[in-house]
Amino acid sequence: MEEVKSHNTLSTQSYWDEVLAAAELPRINTPRAYHHRITMEYIDKYLSSNKYSTLLEIGCGSSGWLPYFAKRYHLKVSGLDYSEVGCRLAEENLKMLSIDYGEIICNDLLAPECTGGKKYDVIFSYGVIEHFEEPEKIIRIFNSLLNEGGIIITLVPNLNGFMGWISRYYVPAIFKIHKVISAADLKRYHQVNGLKSLKTGYAGTFTLDVVPLVKSERFKRTNRWSKFRFGLLSKTNRLFTKLISTLRIDLPSRQFSPYIIAIAKKTNEKAGD
Repeated sequence: MEEVKSHNTLSTQSYWDEVLAAAELPRINTPRAYHHRITMEYIDKYLSSNKYSTLLEIGCGSSGWLPYFAKRYHLKVSGLDYSEVGCRLAEENLKMLSIDYGEIICNDLLAPECTGGKKYDVIFSYGVIEHFEEPEKIIRIFNSLLNEGGIIITLVPNLNGFMGWISRYYVPAIFKIHKVISAADLKRYHQVNGLKSLKTGYAGTFTLDVVPLVKSERFKRTNRWSKFRFGLLSKTNRLFTKLISTLRIDLPSRQFSPYIIAIAKKTNEKAGD
């Protein structure tokens, strides 16, 4: 596959090949990890109704979400990704976990008929649309792959408050390939495409697990001060995350929540809550 980076995208295929290749298999997301549980609890109401049969994860490379959805909701899961490395790992992972799946499609989301004309009951994306200059156009593509009455679940990192400041300071190169999106923005992206908003908001209380601090140039120096700062930040984050998780503290906010999640439905009804 050729390197893909059009005027619409902020990241490249080679970047994702490198990121996804680091995955260890088998992997399945579980609520034991607080940053996974946030998403699971936010969306559970909408998938536990058993109304849906098929799910497509867009950006599925080495996904731990596909096996989770297959086991938790008995969905026939499929995935789409333009990273050949990621697609191979996603398929190997499902096979290792003995999960009966639809297919893993190795294609560019921006390509015409990227799924070969197939549509799905649920479209799920975890950190995808913020890598494009015009996210509302990406939601339009998502909508074109959705069956009538189906739902779109869109998750983006919350880079508006503290998480954004940490990312901008410690991993500026990675921060630059993200578009900062607010909850209002995310809701609007779905509504302008004729989708009915079911739920949109900041999700989770606090965790730095979504920030790739290990890639920070500021911590690559070998002096003691650098190691001390990294250790202190990591330990403080683990302490806060464990405390929040154990006490089941749920205080979503623009300032500290790690995620923003939107759930929207394809329907003939008027868009809106």
